[in-house]
Amino acid sequence: MSLIYGLVSAALLFFLAGKSDSQHFFEAYTSTFRTLISLGLIAGTALVVFRSQNAIPHTIEAAFSTEELGKTDYSFYRQRFASRCRSINFAAQFIVVAFIIFSYCQFPLSRKADAFMMIAVCAEYALGVYAGRKLCYAGMMLHSLLSATVSRNLFEKRELDDINTYVNIASTLTIIFVYVHVMNYYEGPFAYKSMFGQSIKPLLALPAIIATPVLLIFNFYPRAVLRKLYSESIDVAVKELQERLQTEGASESEKHSYIIQFNKMHRDELRYSLQLSLNDLPIGITILIMLLQPILKK
Repeated sequence: MSLIYGLVSAALLFFLAGKSDSQHFFEAYTSTFRTLISLGLIAGTALVVFRSQNAIPHTIEAAFSTEELGKTDYSFYRQRFASRCRSINFAAQFIVVAFIIFSYCQFPLSRKADAFMMIAVCAEYALGVYAGRKLCYAGMMLHSLLSATVSRNLFEKRELDDINTYVNIASTLTIIFVYVHVMNYYEGPFAYKSMFGQSIKPLLALPAIIATPVLLIFNFYPRAVLRKLYSESIDVAVKELQERLQTEGASESEKHSYIIQFNKMHRDELRYSLQLSLNDLPIGITILIMLLQPILKK
């Protein structure tokens, strides 16, 4: 998609403004600002988020009954998560933000070539905000489950694990895009001929400033929610086991010992499966260092 946009734009410029403008645009698009890469990354990320956006709601609604979810704020956040109007409105606001920032930074291109670059960077902001908004409300849907009543053993078949898969895929793709986007444009050779000069440059890191808290919270917080829900599921399983053992012929000490072993085994499995590992360090530390690297270098 990104490559096609670049080729079509260069072809249009060739016919509208001549060979020179077309070449300058394509050079800026592919190598100077590497918009080809950043636009491709966010377009792919937005498509992945869009195609898999129902993974979390479906997982939650399969694990909890309508009555159980009705006692939480899940429906409120679910409605906002799925709202197209809110997505369009939020994306439109950031298109305006992108237009203002890059208008004052000024691409070193002719007016027509600049217009095609502006369309691309505004699209990056819009798609990036779309993905970030989905991640934010997905996190809020998970947060609402903290007040949900767990009435059965969800841990036995790991019914909520698909949430972690979605979290890892969506957050990792978004991290890569934000890093590439900020690095490409923050170090880009803009003209800076407006009245603000290079004082406008720090605003090029705006996507990193906005995305960092969202990505950090969304990547780590679901573990806390899942740990609580799975812990309550184990409590349910232990209670069911106690009721079944009442009909057994074993002694009270044997029953008590079996319950303790059962509880410890599942608690240990839960702790090891959801604990933070060295594999998670790039997600946390790298977000902070890599996204803010362009600013820290100055």
